[in-house]
Amino acid sequence: MGAIRTYLKLGELLEQYPDKEGVLKDFFDAGSSEELLRRYGADAYLNRMLRSEGKPADTLLSLLNEGEEDRALMHSGELDFLGMTICLMRQRFQACFDEWMTDYRGETGRSFNCYLPRNCGSGNPYRNVWQAENVRDFPGIVSGCGFSDFFRAEFRDNLLNKNVFQAVDMPINASLSSDLIDPYGAYTLYGIYPYVMMIDETRIGSLPRPREWADLMNPVYEDNVIVIGSPEKVSELLLMYTHKEHGDEGIRRLGVTIKDGWHGSRMAKTAGSGSSDGAAIYVLPWAFARFSPRPDKVSVVWPEDGAIANPLFMLVRKDRYQELEPIARYMTGPQLGREVASCSFPALNAEVDNALPAQAKMKWLGWDYLRSVDLQQLKNHTQSLFQQNWKRKSLAGIFK
Repeated sequence: MGAIRTYLKLGELLEQYPDKEGVLKDFFDAGSSEELLRRYGADAYLNRMLRSEGKPADTLLSLLNEGEEDRALMHSGELDFLGMTICLMRQRFQACFDEWMTDYRGETGRSFNCYLPRNCGSGNPYRNVWQAENVRDFPGIVSGCGFSDFFRAEFRDNLLNKNVFQAVDMPINASLSSDLIDPYGAYTLYGIYPYVMMIDETRIGSLPRPREWADLMNPVYEDNVIVIGSPEKVSELLLMYTHKEHGDEGIRRLGVTIKDGWHGSRMAKTAGSGSSDGAAIYVLPWAFARFSPRPDKVSVVWPEDGAIANPLFMLVRKDRYQELEPIARYMTGPQLGREVASCSFPALNAEVDNALPAQAKMKWLGWDYLRSVDLQQLKNHTQSLFQQNWKRKSLAGIFK
């Protein structure tokens, strides 16, 4: 079954993972497995047990999955669902999936072989499935986020161009553009992780207010823009979008105006605080910008040319679409869509209220563009070029 999930029944868990008996006894304050079975019944789902006791699912899952990395894994091609998502939404995404699976099992008696990584980083044993050269070695459904390995040229050459994936046909949310639908019928987007600008009203002063993304290249903002990243490296997302429209020159200009790379939560906490570490302008996910603790001292700018769109996507094997359609429909349905939207990620499902600002739109790299470039090469090129010009104190040679 991959990582242990709360849609397992108590009897199944004790039978398939007898070494977890001690964890269950301690967690549910039972003297023996027999006592657990008498109290809840062999057919009791773990999440229903947790709910009845008011106990946290994430704590139990952490205990149950400890040491599971040493257990033999199911072959990736036999996996029905590899459920990865953005770290900010991971716990809610997994809890909602477990609830849906529990309901589905109760209604149909069927189950699926799923693996939902417990960690956001390198702990995923299936992290290299994008390297599969044959679709038989690829999970039935993979969900992911961002312009990740599943947009690499190697993945495109090995699988994508062989027409082995089938997108979910669905009406798109009225608040979003049909440009987000893959015309080649391979990728399915179920949500968007939008990036916007936030202005620190205590620092902007007489500087012009940016209205669209190209404005951030203006030399008047030298060393006064903070973006997602770290002191050593910034996220390539803004760089890729800038390079598409403004080429190498756009990256050089950003290398001068960008002051630093931070996590979105730090930006939200710092903007309007008066800290000398901050900047006049921040580029960050809407999920952080809209919940600034100082709303009277900051302004969120949804750029006129659209918020930069980072995709929440899914790939479904065409040869397994029919058997796995229940998962595909759940992933694109209103139930998950409402959860996604509540995390400030606009959902594509037409029934969901995304609560977007009036006139808000998304800026999308474009499906033809994504199929025409080597995305990893583009990331490396833009990052390298950016680093050559970053944190320079002189504009000489850049804005001649």
